[in-house]
Amino acid sequence: MEKKPLRLETERFKHILIKAYQRGELSDNITAKDMVQELAHQLKQVFKRDNNK
Repeated sequence: MEKKPLRLETERFKHILIKAYQRGELSDNITAKDMVQELAHQLKQVFKRDNNK
């Protein structure tokens, strides 16, 4: 029964990573540091929501 929530989490993480990758591909001036900071911010929001449930 734990597979379904895990699958949802995996899909959310994949979505975040794909969007960050696409943003990096489309932008000539984004640095690795900027991308990592943005990813960290987005992942923080995911964990915050999960902790508030």
